[in-house]
Amino acid sequence: MRIRWKLFWLLAALSLVPLLLLRINSQFALSRLSDKLSARVGAHLVEEARIRMGRLVEDHARLLQSRRQALGLAVSMQAMAVEEALRNPSPPPLDPARVILLPAGPGTGMGRGRGMMGGGPESGLDGEDGRPGPDGEGLVDTPGYFRVAPDGTALPLPIDKNRLTLHLPVRLDRQKAGPRLDALATLLGPCRRIARDMGPLAHIQATLLADGLGALYPAKALASDAFDPRQAPWYLAALALPGPVWTSPQPEPGTGRVSVAVSSRVIGPDNTAAGATAIFTPLDDLLASVTMPGHIAGDVRTYLVVTEPDGAGRPALLVEAGEVRRSHGHGHGWRAYVTPSPLGSPDADVLRAVADDVAGGAPGVRRLTYEGQDCLAAYARTADNEALLQIAPVAEVLAEARAVAADVEASIKRLYVFGSLIAVAVMIALAFLSFSASRAVTRPILALTRAARRLADGDFSVRVSQPSQDEIGELGRVFNELAPRLDAHMRLCETVSLASEIQRSLLPAEPPDVPGLALAGTSRYCDETGGDYFDFLPFDGPKAGLLGVALGDVSGHGLEAALLMTTARALLRPRAAAPGSPAAIMADVNRELTRDTYGTGRFMTLFYLEIDRAAGTAVYARAGHDPAFLFDPATGRVTELTAKGMALGVAEGARYETGTVAGLTPGQVVLIGSDGLWEAENEAGEMFGKDRTRAILAQAAPKGAQAVLDALFAALDAFRGPRPLDDDVTLVVIAVTAPPQPRRTHAAA
Repeated sequence: MRIRWKLFWLLAALSLVPLLLLRINSQFALSRLSDKLSARVGAHLVEEARIRMGRLVEDHARLLQSRRQALGLAVSMQAMAVEEALRNPSPPPLDPARVILLPAGPGTGMGRGRGMMGGGPESGLDGEDGRPGPDGEGLVDTPGYFRVAPDGTALPLPIDKNRLTLHLPVRLDRQKAGPRLDALATLLGPCRRIARDMGPLAHIQATLLADGLGALYPAKALASDAFDPRQAPWYLAALALPGPVWTSPQPEPGTGRVSVAVSSRVIGPDNTAAGATAIFTPLDDLLASVTMPGHIAGDVRTYLVVTEPDGAGRPALLVEAGEVRRSHGHGHGWRAYVTPSPLGSPDADVLRAVADDVAGGAPGVRRLTYEGQDCLAAYARTADNEALLQIAPVAEVLAEARAVAADVEASIKRLYVFGSLIAVAVMIALAFLSFSASRAVTRPILALTRAARRLADGDFSVRVSQPSQDEIGELGRVFNELAPRLDAHMRLCETVSLASEIQRSLLPAEPPDVPGLALAGTSRYCDETGGDYFDFLPFDGPKAGLLGVALGDVSGHGLEAALLMTTARALLRPRAAAPGSPAAIMADVNRELTRDTYGTGRFMTLFYLEIDRAAGTAVYARAGHDPAFLFDPATGRVTELTAKGMALGVAEGARYETGTVAGLTPGQVVLIGSDGLWEAENEAGEMFGKDRTRAILAQAAPKGAQAVLDALFAALDAFRGPRPLDDDVTLVVIAVTAPPQPRRTHAAA
């Protein structure tokens, strides 16, 4: 300790210690009182908010249920009106003043995302500016009716509440369809009554017959498209189930607003399904008044959540739609998710408890972490396996407690202001006497301190001057050498960390559960980052029932290899899910990847395989990758799966072949690997080799996919000994465990 500090602390001990002891004792007592008071007030406010939020969300849920019941009754009445109109043998002739008759293409505008019943934001009007075409004369802009552009901008949507829009597919003869058009034209009265009674809830009313004839209220001019409207989710649901049927939030017909649809089957005069009718309600209208009072919390998030079984069969909580903040007078008040997404909270146990309550129809209020904040989450049932969820930050609930604590702290400060003035005066005098004499000594230390702070903030260009030859000068010279070295080290660490993160996020954590197959796969990198990649692709949609398996090897290592792997994975996944053979998939991925890698010298080899369990077959393609191995227990032989194909990223127009494996039987095992396995060397320079790989595969295959994987890596480790890997090693093993299971078909209800 330097002399100036010794003198300073001696004077401070003689003059300030008694005063400081008294002040510390009093301040400690009052601080404890302030903390206890704040804690009690906070606990009371949190409990009060918990009770109020629980009551309010239950009230909101009941309000939502009553609105849904009213809409269900309204769509039933609408269906009865359609049935009555269709049974009328002599409907009044169509009045051109009461309808807009638009010819349509095959499925004009009644699809799930476009036109009359599809509601894509780009469809629904003839002109690009959102104004009606020639058939839209007399339409006017009406409050509550607008369409949403892709960028979220609200565009005009002129309508006419005194007319219907009728759609006549071009394949139907106008004369033959005349009676049914006349019958649909009589729906204007019932639609107007339902719209008057339901208000904003009956936003769009749609009717679609089995032959493609359709009616829409209120009237609006629409564009044609080629999508078959009878494939729309609301139409199929109405035909499949009796009574009013609710569908998930989806774009509203012709507006793009997030809406829910309640639809009902229409029975024709021959007592068979003649079509369906529906009412579309924007979520922000259906959930009007579902907001949390400001005295509880200002920043409240509202969601519609559902539960679906997870892989273990337990209910999992998923967000179906969520409220978003509006920055304009119009726009989306709610956002629907194409696929329900998990609620972003790290509290897995709390989410499981909430999911169990929602699945059981029980309301509740729980505390969880959401968006990095401690929050209260209140929920109540709105339908089977569906609930209204409202989340409020606890920090806003505790605002009053913080205000009380601030008042107490202010009082404590006022009590000590006089003593503080005296202490500060004495300390200033001591500081002046002590530090005035040491200014010359402390100046270089302060300069070094400021430079160190700048270095800590990330300014690696900072330097200090070191004119003296004493210890402080030596410290300055060391500091100037440290900054550039630390800069280079930080850059290297950031690069390696980023590449490692990319590698970890791209590889599957575990293989999917596919009946009849046992899967195993892993990658072992020779550096912190590598260029190998593998993936399992369970398909749905047009390829439902198929499993895609990919294994690739990017040239080189490090960040560039990881980025190229990311690009290839992003190109392969959506293309593999679409229809097409492995050769076509490989050609499309190569074409796009070549455009990104042209001139870089980077490329990637890839082996892609698709297995059809129902047919008991597999098809594959190679892009410059080593052939896969197939072990057949019937013969005890290991064969190679070969097909012609150039590495990805070399030539944009490269062509590929599709190979086929027919008659997959239990016990057969497919091994796909990277060349890092058989090209691995031991200390004597001997390669592991493909012959050794085949022998181990044949020996371990009867024990299953994971056994093959473990046996190969155990043999590799024993073979190379202490020598490190020179290349990445990636293996995927597919074992057939059951005979083919033909796909089951279910008749429509």
